[in-house]
Amino acid sequence: MKKTPNGQFLSGAFALSLAALFTACRSTPTPTAPELKSLQGYWQGEGPAGNISINITGNSLNYYARPDQWFKTTFTLPAGTDPKQLLATIKDCGGESPKPIGEVVASIYKIEDGTLTFASPPSHNAKAPKSFEDEAIGGIFAVRKVQPQKRNTERPKTKVTRGETSQREQITGSAWVLEPGLKHPAEMAGIASGPDVYSAPIVFQNKSAGIRKVYWLDYNGDRQRFGQLKPGESSDIGTFLTHAWVVTDAQGKALGLYYPDGQKRTVTLE
Repeated sequence: MKKTPNGQFLSGAFALSLAALFTACRSTPTPTAPELKSLQGYWQGEGPAGNISINITGNSLNYYARPDQWFKTTFTLPAGTDPKQLLATIKDCGGESPKPIGEVVASIYKIEDGTLTFASPPSHNAKAPKSFEDEAIGGIFAVRKVQPQKRNTERPKTKVTRGETSQREQITGSAWVLEPGLKHPAEMAGIASGPDVYSAPIVFQNKSAGIRKVYWLDYNGDRQRFGQLKPGESSDIGTFLTHAWVVTDAQGKALGLYYPDGQKRTVTLE
């Protein structure tokens, strides 16, 4: 995995290197309270594969890139290592077949100027890298801690220019800016996805005559584009029971908002 021109890390291959981030070196170290406390929180980063998030609560670490690239783990921190190490055990994941449940990975990490950087070994059962300059590093990425955004349920005053943005949908930073008429009423009310607790697949089948776009509403209620379906196409998505999904037309106007069921749900778009 290579460093991106802007100095950030990550790639679409991160799902593969995550197996290298969360596999290897089985042991039972004891974390120290200050080190564990410094990792707590919600972290985000961005790379060629798009936005990613890491949510660390207690000894649980959940990584999310997209519905088919996520990992739920528990971790321990060996005492007295230099650089610091994190050993994570995979509890569940998406996009892996067979799933590497129970595998453990040794990675090194550091926190500098508010940035959390991880480096993983190149393969399963490999030792943790000796340093962040180690030639044997399989993957490296950096994220920054963010605070949940305060929801603004008032009618947005921002207007998106016409012309080339006639779809009335544009990206500002990592957030979608939409005219109010394009949003689902639940979006206007500030609905957002809940915790990653119970895995539940959902399938969208486009039986309509037009393009259908599929968005995940993230933990702040912002649209994260997953893809689009041409007439006759379908998409099988691995997600969570409390995650919200919005389907729109080609212009970004919401046609429906959906949640997974306790069992596999198939949504027919007409």
